[in-house]
Amino acid sequence: MRIFFSIIILFACLPSFSQQSPFSGSLPKIEGGSIQLSSFSGKKLLVITLPVIQSSSADSLLFALDTVSYGRQQTLQVIAVPSFEDGFSSAYKEQLKSWYRSILRAHVIITDGLQTRKSSGAQQHAMFKWLTHNELNENYDVDADSPGMKYFVSVDRVLYGVLSPHSTLWGRSVQRTLAQ
Repeated sequence: MRIFFSIIILFACLPSFSQQSPFSGSLPKIEGGSIQLSSFSGKKLLVITLPVIQSSSADSLLFALDTVSYGRQQTLQVIAVPSFEDGFSSAYKEQLKSWYRSILRAHVIITDGLQTRKSSGAQQHAMFKWLTHNELNENYDVDADSPGMKYFVSVDRVLYGVLSPHSTLWGRSVQRTLAQ
């Protein structure tokens, strides 16, 4: 009886996989509905925060993102995320959706607006909580502090790279990280 009780306590104290990893959940899509993260099994993930103000540099980022995603669509799934902390607003959702989709083809998943930063506390989306807290992802403790933050997740769902907005999608850092 004592061993059985100890086993129950041990399992009760262990965090469950679903608490540590968001890959059993779903993401809301900007077009409506949601998509199961489990549908991306067998692919690496590139999660990137999107700009919410249209400019030539923002357009360049979207064009590069589409090209990188299209060229690697057999092995890579891009998840593009407009962030409330970066200025996403439901009032401008239709305009943003039109802008994003005028450049990003259907192989890029665009989420609805998400809370991405640590400062959001309990409101931070589970995927970003995992991406930005090293006690959950066991590798990196880097906040999604501006548009263009890039998080690289392996096929085995290990966060293996985080790059700032200053690293361009055509740059060596991104290309080396994608090749890992």
